[in-house]
Amino acid sequence: MRRTRATSRFRPVLLGLSLLALTSPGVAAERWVGLAVMPRLAIDVAFSPIHPELAADEVRPRIEEALRRGQPGPTLDPSSADRLRLVISVRALSSSELRGYHLPLSQMYGIGPVRLAVERPAFVSGVAAPLPVVVWQTERLAKGPWRTSGREVLELVDEMVSAFLADYRRAQGP
Repeated sequence: MRRTRATSRFRPVLLGLSLLALTSPGVAAERWVGLAVMPRLAIDVAFSPIHPELAADEVRPRIEEALRRGQPGPTLDPSSADRLRLVISVRALSSSELRGYHLPLSQMYGIGPVRLAVERPAFVSGVAAPLPVVVWQTERLAKGPWRTSGREVLELVDEMVSAFLADYRRAQGP
């Protein structure tokens, strides 16, 4: 199989680094270092696929406001190499698609992951440019009626940002 993207060869490295950070007992104390030395960050919001009820321009200010309210927290800086990346992958699925057969009066459901991660550049031996490495992440599953999925996604985002701020404060120490 031929790889068409240059970045696809680095995916195992990133996965390996992430798994090492999660599974090594000696790294447990060091995993907060990635958050402790992060005074500034930028916010990225991505949709895959696009959600018709939500836009990045309404989600990003919500995150910014939560970070400002939740001080102490990192300072927002759009030019920072450190990124707080939100990826919303909620899809509309009919109950027929979920069951595998058609039923009358089927309704639509919004199902999919909402992931919040902190990425920092890291240098890997043998690679000239720094690679983005996930130093913190959390994920929630949206699973409800499609008509309320936008509201559910926003609630999940609020919950995840609160979890990030709690871990950030824990990393900063007493």
